[in-house]
Amino acid sequence: MVIWLIGAEYLSSAIPAIPSWVWIILFILITSVLNIVGIELAAKFNIVLMIVQFALVVVTVLLCWHYAVAAAGPGGIAYAEPFFNDVPFSFTVAGAAVAAYSFLGFDAVTTLTEETIDPERNMPRAILLIAVIGCATFMLASYMLQLAHPGYAFENADAASFEIAKKIGGDVFVTLFLAGLVLAQFASGISAQASVGRLLYAMGRDNILKPRSFFGFIHEKYKTPAINIAIAGAIGLIALAIDITTSTSFINFGAFIAFTAVNLCVIRIYFAGKIKMGVFGGFIFPLLGAILDIYLLVSLDRTAILLGIIWFVLGMIYLAWLTNMFRKPPPDIHIEEA
Repeated sequence: MVIWLIGAEYLSSAIPAIPSWVWIILFILITSVLNIVGIELAAKFNIVLMIVQFALVVVTVLLCWHYAVAAAGPGGIAYAEPFFNDVPFSFTVAGAAVAAYSFLGFDAVTTLTEETIDPERNMPRAILLIAVIGCATFMLASYMLQLAHPGYAFENADAASFEIAKKIGGDVFVTLFLAGLVLAQFASGISAQASVGRLLYAMGRDNILKPRSFFGFIHEKYKTPAINIAIAGAIGLIALAIDITTSTSFINFGAFIAFTAVNLCVIRIYFAGKIKMGVFGGFIFPLLGAILDIYLLVSLDRTAILLGIIWFVLGMIYLAWLTNMFRKPPPDIHIEEA
C-alpha cells in the first residue's frame, strides 16, 4: 500500500493532469499480474530494476555532493552541517518514527524460503546482506541529500526527493530520477506483494487463516498463491483514501508493537535462565529497546495510532477464536521443500 502510494505521489507531482488514483491502480494491476504469472519472471524483472535503482542512487549522491560543493563557495563545504541543523527535537522524533519504515521488512525475504535454492545457507546470508547494504545506502543518501538541501522546508513534503532532484540536476535529471523512482516502486511492489502472498498461503496451508481451501490455494498452471496475491492488491486500494504519512505510520505501529514484544521476550527468557547473555544483553539493552519503541510509537500520526489499535483488537479477537479463548496454542507455520 505504501509503496504504491509513494510512487503515485511522485508521478502526480510530475504529471498533475493525471490523478494519483490512476497510478495506484496501474501499479497494483501490473505487479499483481507479474506475481501471479510466476516468481521466476518476477525475480528476473526485479534484478533488472534493482540495477537501475542502484545506478540512480550513485548518480544522485554524486550530484548532491557536486551541488553542495558549488553552493558552499570559497568557504568550503561544511560536512558536519547535516548533524547540527536547527530542527526541533519533536520534529526529529516524529521523523524517526516515520523513517523507521525504511528499515522494516528485511526479514520478509524469508517468506520465499520454500522457493530458494539451499535455503539454510542462502537465506541467512540474504537477510544480513540486505540489512547491511540497505542501511548503508539509506544513511549515505540521507546525509548527501541534507548537504544539498539543509533543513526540512519543501513545497510538497510527500515528494521531497523529486524537489531535490530538480534542484541538483535540473529538468533532465528530474526526468531520469522520476523514471528510476517508478522502476523502484515496481521492484519494491513486486517483492512486497510476493512476500505477503506467500505468507498468507503458508498461514492458510497450516490452518492459521481459514478457510484453508481459500488461503491455501495454489494456481494450477502458474504454481503461485494467486488468490492471496490478489488479496494483497485489493488491500493496497486503501492507498486511495489515506496519505503517505498516515500509511507509513500505520505500518510502523505494528512494527513498534512487534519490536517491543521481542525485547520483552528477551527479558523474560533471560530471567527464566534459558539464555546466557549477561545483564546488559539480556536485560538492560532490551529494556532500553522496548522503551524507545514505545516512545516512537506514541510519536506516530494520531490517525495511524487509532487504525493500529483497531487492527490490533481485530487480531486479538481472531486469535481468541482460533485458540478457543486462549485455551490452546495457535498453529505453527511449517516450512516445506519446494
